[in-house]
Amino acid sequence: MSRGVVYTLHFWPKLAHAGHYTGSAREQRLARRLTDHALGRGARITQVQAQRGGDWVLGRVEPGGRDRERQLKNMHNAAKHCDVCQALNGRQSGRLTTEQALSKAGWNTASQYQQSLLLEIFGLQAAPDSLIPDKHPEPAVKPVIPTPRPEPVHSTPEIDALVDALIESWTTPKAEPAPETDMEAGA
Repeated sequence: MSRGVVYTLHFWPKLAHAGHYTGSAREQRLARRLTDHALGRGARITQVQAQRGGDWVLGRVEPGGRDRERQLKNMHNAAKHCDVCQALNGRQSGRLTTEQALSKAGWNTASQYQQSLLLEIFGLQAAPDSLIPDKHPEPAVKPVIPTPRPEPVHSTPEIDALVDALIESWTTPKAEPAPETDMEAGA
């Protein structure tokens, strides 16, 4: 049985009065639900966000079902349980470095597009070098050990004749066997 999860979307830019959307789904259907939102088949507020040119990043995923979703929505302060908002606040207050804040906001699991949104949200032009994996890591240097050269094979007239005979047997068309007759098959 699949467990339920509650997810929070952090809108970018904020949609007039709303900065977040909280929903729930079965854990195995979360990716499909997020795709539904992206394609305009999700909640009305995510449709409006997309229509107005806005987007969102995944702010948090936690265990729970519809009861937990309702509880969070009744709090009327999604920023308290949004990892992106907590990371922004931590960075602005000096409690988190930029690298720590981006990691807390989900940098390591975000797609390249979501990473670009996170950079916009954090007001950065580029990701800190510590978060960019080496695109061309130095190859490990392996010692070059030359392989020994085999001794040359000296052909004899007997070997040449054998090779010629094999080649001729492979390239000469073979006669088709005569088809069996009923008499021969039953005998």
